[in-house]
Amino acid sequence: MRSWLITKAAHKPIDIAAYDAGQARLGDGIMLLHNVRSSGDGAQTRHWQLREKNDGGYWLSSLVVHAPSKPKDPGQRTWFWLDVEYVRTADDEDEDWRPPRAGLPGIARNLLAAVDARDHWAQLTPTPTLFRSERVDELLEILTDEKRRLPAIVASSRGHIGFDPWRKKVEEVTKLLPGVASLHILDPLAEMQFNEAVGSSFGVRGGAIRTYLPGLDLAIEEDAARHRVLSEPRIRDNSRRAAQLLAGLPRRLAADGRLPGPLGKLARTAGLVAPSSSRTLPLPEEKVDTSLEDLRGEVTILRRENDELRELFEMVGDEEKKLREEVADAQSEMLDVTIDLASANEKIAELSDWVRVLRKRLEKTDRAVEAYLPVEEPIKLPAQLSEVLDRLDELNRVEFTGNIDKVSKLEEKTQSSTWAQTTWQVVVAFQEYAEAIAGGRFSGDFRRWCSVPPSGAAAISAKKVKLGESETVQNNVKMRRQREFPVPVEVDSSGRVYMWAHICIGGGAGMSSPRLHFYDDARGTGKIYVGYLGVHLDVKSTN
Repeated sequence: MRSWLITKAAHKPIDIAAYDAGQARLGDGIMLLHNVRSSGDGAQTRHWQLREKNDGGYWLSSLVVHAPSKPKDPGQRTWFWLDVEYVRTADDEDEDWRPPRAGLPGIARNLLAAVDARDHWAQLTPTPTLFRSERVDELLEILTDEKRRLPAIVASSRGHIGFDPWRKKVEEVTKLLPGVASLHILDPLAEMQFNEAVGSSFGVRGGAIRTYLPGLDLAIEEDAARHRVLSEPRIRDNSRRAAQLLAGLPRRLAADGRLPGPLGKLARTAGLVAPSSSRTLPLPEEKVDTSLEDLRGEVTILRRENDELRELFEMVGDEEKKLREEVADAQSEMLDVTIDLASANEKIAELSDWVRVLRKRLEKTDRAVEAYLPVEEPIKLPAQLSEVLDRLDELNRVEFTGNIDKVSKLEEKTQSSTWAQTTWQVVVAFQEYAEAIAGGRFSGDFRRWCSVPPSGAAAISAKKVKLGESETVQNNVKMRRQREFPVPVEVDSSGRVYMWAHICIGGGAGMSSPRLHFYDDARGTGKIYVGYLGVHLDVKSTN
């Protein structure tokens, strides 16, 4: 904190001697408030808040450090929470006024240089960490880590200039990201190995920089749309603009995302006061001979008021946590909608190309009239998930055995209509797959059907189909029970089976994308049973 203030004092009138003396006022319009609180289990939380007056308002720089009671125990860690905001106090009604952009506070770099800061397996550093070929596997583990909270930025190499100049350029365009993302840069050999491992959809090459969001699933190709790419020409043309573009999404996710559990109960301003050495209580001018009983009464009143203020701060903290969670949910839903839209646009473009080519071929064979005839029976996609379940009567080889209430909760979400259309495509693919099995025309499983579908057959992306769960899930009693769903007794005499097989319904791969769990009995009763359609069930990393 002191080093940061000394740095700021180079261009602001900050009195370092006042800070050393424990005073709150560090200059004209500059205050530093501080508080220390301990919980019953021995955990300690320190709050600092620097307030700096600015034209028409003031900057608030808040730092919270929460230390556990037993930091050496596995799973226990110290958390740093730093944020900066501008508070407008002017009464003018200037419609053109915009809040000034917050820069990366210098204390963030100081902290990351001083402590071994981590986002689970990802190390958080002031500048990008170089990954050579021997560390590519480590990078893959970081990117696919289910407990990763922050975006991971990966910069590729740039072949036609020296690596060191390019590395400096990457440091320049990632200067706004320390603390809100983990930063990585690949050398040329590592880039080749990395791209080979992740595949073309998820790769990064040619001097581009890619932002890999949490919840990355390399098995779901549609998930690639979530992870944005900043091209080398945009970086070269305007480094400052490139830095802002690169920082936009990670900053927004950091500002609006959920706080970690230990910080979720804290408010940035709770209990902040000026240091005790700078506070004096004025004595009463007339009643100097106040009795001890009167003083006790005043102390009792002050304690009551203090308790009321503490309760008020806790209420504010609860409201702040609730709002952050609501915003985080909205952010996650918005990202999923973006993915679904990008995937749909790609499919539309592909089909439009096919239609155009086929029409040209018909025209060349003197069948132009047929090329433009309207469809006799246009496909009507369902608008809601409940409509999907109602229309299962049209399919004699797909049966829903799950809880309708779980489905209804999905319909409250913004992208429920998109999920309904995807689910309908899934059950139609189930129907045609089961019919092919019954007719002896296919011998593989449903994933194989989607990988190499027969000509003209309904199918979905095979990467959305998972025929099993991890050993962690299967060996956990609670998680096993969550995946046990009802089936007719002719399928299993107990009336229930484990449905490990599941399909990702949303465009994203994270916990926000719904799942459909099913049991394939096409070679038994001739049907596919859908036992669950709802939010992602618990896995090891579920908070």
